[in-house]
Amino acid sequence: MEKAQLLRAMQRCSHEWNTLLATLRSEELLLPGVAGTWSVKDVLGHLSAWMELTLANIAAAREGQAPVLIFETMSEEELEALNQRLYHQKRVQTLEEAQANFHATWHRLYEETAALDDNLLIETERLSHWQGKSLGELIYGEACEHMTDHTNALRSWIAARRGGSTET
Repeated sequence: MEKAQLLRAMQRCSHEWNTLLATLRSEELLLPGVAGTWSVKDVLGHLSAWMELTLANIAAAREGQAPVLIFETMSEEELEALNQRLYHQKRVQTLEEAQANFHATWHRLYEETAALDDNLLIETERLSHWQGKSLGELIYGEACEHMTDHTNALRSWIAARRGGSTET
């Protein structure tokens, strides 16, 4: 995926998430059930933590090192354990801190991606320790696919709470 295409996709996914979030009242952001027992605040922390891991992968790629984490190589048990560890790290944040951290982390990921050399986005897939995954694919997975999964879950949760409508 070319960098310009990746950046457009990141903007689109972020816009969809933020537009949906804007339909919620502050008190709704703290209600459980959006993703299992997690609230929107918890999902914000979860997404921030995964974007932070993606930023670490960018730093590793720049240094010619192995990625910190490749999601697809993890077992379900490993993924669940990691998600629980990240949840416990982020759950202490206030709603305001979770929101600010999410937006700051997303902007940092976007800016870091924009600053990457186009070749670096694709050449990592040729390195054995990247297991055939390009840095661009890893970024897209977090900044778009993962966020879209949670956007869809949030949309369903809102629809269920509001009798089928995601409108305010």
